[in-house]
Amino acid sequence: MVSMSGNDFSKEHDFWSGIGKKIGISMTAKVSQETSDISDSEQRSTIITKDYFATKDRVIQYFNEYHKILVLDDFHYAPPEIQYDIACQLKEVIRSGFKAVVISLPYRSDDAIRLNPDLTGRVSIIEIEPWEKEELVRIANKGFSELNITVEEKLMLKMAEESIHSPQLMQSICLNIGLLPGATEKITEIIIEESCRFTCINLPYADVVRVLKAGPPTRGQQRLKYTLIDKSQRDIYDLILKILADNPPLIELSIDELMERIKKNISDNMIKQQKVKDSLKSWQKMLEQQGSLYQVLEWKDDVIYILDNMFLFYIRWGVGKDRPWR
Repeated sequence: MVSMSGNDFSKEHDFWSGIGKKIGISMTAKVSQETSDISDSEQRSTIITKDYFATKDRVIQYFNEYHKILVLDDFHYAPPEIQYDIACQLKEVIRSGFKAVVISLPYRSDDAIRLNPDLTGRVSIIEIEPWEKEELVRIANKGFSELNITVEEKLMLKMAEESIHSPQLMQSICLNIGLLPGATEKITEIIIEESCRFTCINLPYADVVRVLKAGPPTRGQQRLKYTLIDKSQRDIYDLILKILADNPPLIELSIDELMERIKKNISDNMIKQQKVKDSLKSWQKMLEQQGSLYQVLEWKDDVIYILDNMFLFYIRWGVGKDRPWR
């Protein structure tokens, strides 16, 4: 397996040279050619050295000779024009036996085909389902059984819901219950919530939240603030963050679901749907200019997708000034 990421092509704009560097093949070389000038009185020779660029055939030969498979993770992180080029390049070479696995988010799994319809019939899509609550509960069941600790089923289900399909988060919540100060002989809902807050301590999303709350520059104008049922006042970006953090934690929300959550939070004038859409488009443009840590959500086809489960967990349980908006 030769593993690469879509991020690798944010700076490397040639698909084959990027792979060549990864496997250690020099894609450039020098070739020398000698020319002679002969006369009756003397003989002179000149050596001319030129650079040449190796073709993709050299990379393909390496993959075929050593039975390698290209695994391209996070395909969606590659720039759109590079995604199209990759789709075209793969279409040409898989016919000759080149093998590739392209890994992307579930809702982006057909991007390669959309970019190049000629790949239809040449691609097999394998969807890996997210962890279900019942599967996550098994983690808690197994661990607490080893410690001879009895935990109510409803509490383990709460841990599973807060884990947002992530086995890593489920393990962290269980582990941190044991690391909380004081006795935790009886596990309660309050202890689980304390563990969730404790789990957030080292999550690196404070700056991400700050950028999202600030929104795009306002050019000196004050944003309109809305009064919520909890008596707080928030502008549109602060409000959207709050409704994303509301119960239940969902990694996909359609515009209709977003508007329904807003309706439950607003106590005065209702926000128009287009205002929410425009705000989410502004977020999208902002995040595209940031690094990979900031790629936590995406607005596409009237649906907001949370790309990073731990980010959603953070805005629900984060401590300090960016603590949850519940």
